[in-house]
Amino acid sequence: MGPWKYIGWPGEIFVEYALQIKSKVSNVFIISLANGELQGYLVTDEAFREGGYEASNTLFDPQSGDRLVDHTFQLLAKQDCQPTRR
Repeated sequence: MGPWKYIGWPGEIFVEYALQIKSKVSNVFIISLANGELQGYLVTDEAFREGGYEASNTLFDPQSGDRLVDHTFQLLAKQDCQPTRR
């Protein structure tokens, strides 16, 4: 796998969450719809306020995506994948 880090996220995650990870960790590849356990959208606060298809069909509160990002950073830190500056 070389220097790459692979992150598997379940569900349909808005791209803004992946960009938060990619802005702080280099050589990262994020895979959504992984593992088949989480069915549904994780939308941003902005998308939730605006409404629309994904926001009206999500099973999760708008903070769920932020919690997923925070937990991902914790797991990366345990693997010694410290954030880098770009």
